[in-house]
Parts: sequence; C-alpha cells; structure tokens
Amino acid sequence: MNKREQQRLERQEQILNCSLDMIITKGYEAMKIRDIAEKLHISTGLFFNYFESKEKIYEELVKIGIHGPKSIFDFDADGMDPIELLEKITEIIFESVRTCSITSKMFVLMARTVRSDSIPENVKRVISDFDILTPMVSVIIKGQQLGEMKEGDPVALAIAYEGAVQGIAEIAAAGPELPLPESSWIVDILRKNS
Repeated sequence: MNKREQQRLERQEQILNCSLDMIITKGYEAMKIRDIAEKLHISTGLFFNYFESKEKIYEELVKIGIHGPKSIFDFDADGMDPIELLEKITEIIFESVRTCSITSKMFVLMARTVRSDSIPENVKRVISDFDILTPMVSVIIKGQQLGEMKEGDPVALAIAYEGAVQGIAEIAAAGPELPLPESSWIVDILRKNS
C-alpha cells in the first residue's frame, strides 16, 4: 500500500471514529456532517470524498458492528467444550473492550440501532440479518446436552449472557478506566451448579 492509500484509509477511519462518537453521544438524527468536518478540521467537500452522506457513514459503522460479533464464532473451536468456548469468546470480547475503546462504543451503537425506529432504510436492510442469539443458543443447547450448562430455556439463557456482556461493554464505554469482570464470572451465569 502506498503512502497516499494509507493516508486515505487513516482519514476514513478518523471520520468513522468521529461519527461513532457523535452518534452515541448526540444520536444519529443530531449528527451533522459539518460538525464532523469541523471537529476533524477538514472541509465538508473533503468529507464527501470519503462518504456520500451521513447515512452511508452509519451504514458502514453498522457493517463493522455486525462483523465483530459474527467473526467471534469463526475462530477454530475444535476440541473446546461449550463452557470453554464461551469463556474464550467472553475473554476475546473483554480484551477488545479493554484495549480498543471503539469496541465498547460499537456495543452502544448496535444496541441503539437495533432498538431505533428512526434509522435510515439502508441501515435497516443491513441490520435486518443481525442475529447474535442464534449461534449462542446452539452453544447453550450443546452445553445443556453435555450437562455443563443450566437447564432452562436456551434463548432465555442466551439473553442473560448477552445482556451481561452488553451491559458491561456499555459501562466500559462510559467509564473506560473501570475494571472489567473476569470472563468466567459471566459464563457462570450459564454454568450448571455442581
């Protein structure tokens, strides 16, 4: 990659990061392109060299927000039992939250996007396939079959786990200096009591 391409990617990342901050603090509707340009000390014309609209920025951020959770189940989990798998997933998530402030902000963005009725149509289409519960439910069912996880509705258990992770990530977005719990503490929500 040449220097010019590298600079372009860096500027695009700056615009995305600034937009993410504005969306989670002000809301999508209140975010203005001129505010982003002003904060980054660029002209609005230069902004449009990177993104054609604020809707396209939002769409790109949501695509990034979807990619993270989908990719977390893609690593090689051969030989891991469901409890080990969830501890590893939780550990990866918390490490990312701890080392990359964008991760916790993406949790906030995705939660707001899923619950919002006022998102642009292009973003609604992108988010329509976002389903983090289904892969989690399959892991929980396998864990229940192996006797490692609590009995009960696997969807409700997945919601308990996801709610804990979501809440911790949102707290980390607001207070990045706060300590994070151990991943095993979160997985204990699902673990069968001996």
